[in-house]
Amino acid sequence: MQRLIVAVALFLPIALNAQEAQNAALAFTRIDRNPRTSAFAGAGLASTGASAWSAVADAAQISFLEGLGDAALGVQLWQPTNEVDKTTNFGGGAAFRFGSFGVGLAGAYQKGVPFGGYTPNDLLISLGASYNILDVVSVGLNARYAAQHLTQTAKVNGFSADLSVIGRILPQLTAAISVGNLGPKVKASDASFGQPAYLKLGAAWNQTLAEKHTLEILLDGEYNFGSAAAGAIGLEYNYGRFVFARAGYRLAGEKALIPSHLAFGIGAQFAGFRADVSFLTASKLLGNTLNIGLGYNF
Repeated sequence: MQRLIVAVALFLPIALNAQEAQNAALAFTRIDRNPRTSAFAGAGLASTGASAWSAVADAAQISFLEGLGDAALGVQLWQPTNEVDKTTNFGGGAAFRFGSFGVGLAGAYQKGVPFGGYTPNDLLISLGASYNILDVVSVGLNARYAAQHLTQTAKVNGFSADLSVIGRILPQLTAAISVGNLGPKVKASDASFGQPAYLKLGAAWNQTLAEKHTLEILLDGEYNFGSAAAGAIGLEYNYGRFVFARAGYRLAGEKALIPSHLAFGIGAQFAGFRADVSFLTASKLLGNTLNIGLGYNF
C-alpha cells in the first residue's frame, strides 16, 4: 500500500503545472455522464457498484465489478431549456473483469447549438485498466483522447491520464484516491493551456438496514490544482437491489470548474438490466441537466 501512495505522489508535480481550472483546455472531460454517479453530485469515487463508465475515470472500480462485466448507453441533455448553451451528449462504455484484472472502454460525443452554419462538438475516447491485489486494493489507470471543436477554426485536442486506487478497509467501508487529467499543455492558436488536473479523496459506507433495505453513504473531497476545492455527499437507498433512490449535494469554491449544485436520481434493475435517471439543478451553469441511461450487468 505504501508503494501505491508513493506512486500517486509522484504524479502530483505534473498536475501542479496545470493552470486555473476555469482557463483550462478540454474542460468538458470533467462532465459526469453516468446517470448513477451524477445523481450523487460529484461523490462516488470509492463506490464499488458495477459501472460501465469506469473507463472514463476511476478505473480502479473495474476490478470490483460484480460478475464478469457491465455495459451501458446514455444520453445527457445539458441545459435543455437554454437555447444558446444547451448541448446533447451521447455516451457509452463497457468494462470487463478477468480475475484480478479489469479493462474498460468508454466514449462520448456531444454537440451544441448550430452557429453560423457550424455545429460545435466534442469527442472523448477513454481506455481503462485495473488490477486487484488480494481483493483488498485495486489500482486503476485511464488514458484518454479528447477533442473540442468550437468553430471551424477553433479546434483543440490532447491526451491525458488518471491514476486511481481503491482500498477495502472493512466489508462495508471503502476508501479511494485519484489524481486525474494529467497531461501535456494543449495548444490553441498562439497560446497553450493546461488541462483541468485534480486530486480527489473518497469514502463509501454500505450498510444493510433491514432485510432488502440497503443504504450507501458517499463522501468525496476534491482539489482542482491552481483553482478551488470542492466537497460532495451522496446517498443511495435500494430495496432488494431492484429499486434505487439517490441524492447528492456538491459544495464548491467560486473558481471550481464544476459549481455547487443539487442532484437527484432514481433507478430500477431486474435480471441484470437497469435503467437510471439523474437530474442536476440549483446551478445556473448546469441549468437543470438531465441524464438518462440503460445498462446490463453480466
